[in-house]
Amino acid sequence: MLDYSKFKEVSELFLKGKNREAKHLLKELQSKYISLCDQVSSLKIQVKEYDDILHFSKNLIFDGNYYWLKTGSVRHGPFCAECCKDEGMLVRLPHGNTKKICWRCGKQYNVHPSRQTQQRERTMGKVIPLHAHATSSDEFDESITEKQAIHD
Repeated sequence: MLDYSKFKEVSELFLKGKNREAKHLLKELQSKYISLCDQVSSLKIQVKEYDDILHFSKNLIFDGNYYWLKTGSVRHGPFCAECCKDEGMLVRLPHGNTKKICWRCGKQYNVHPSRQTQQRERTMGKVIPLHAHATSSDEFDESITEKQAIHD
């Protein structure tokens, strides 16, 4: 810790004409100041690292098979679960519809068939079965006569 009373002592030494002692004390204060600045820089780096770890712990999601990193509304990944658990590393797995193999640890992941069918269903569009809503000719005739009565 920097002793601020030493600065007052330096000032008094200069006023008394004891320049050599004042300069010596200033050099000591300067080296302590530089040491404290180095400690502050080191602590700032540590705080940044802890902030990053906290950010990852809040935004790292495990879906049962892979890890995903959320930033805002975007999900990044998938990441290898083994590398994440064992080494704390986020190793991105290749995209694709077949097996995903981690380039670092070699673990193989199978793509869930249910996810593939869900994605296919979404891209196919909605199917409306028209034959299920067929009505008898009597009901059809009655609805036509009701509409004609409304128009007339």
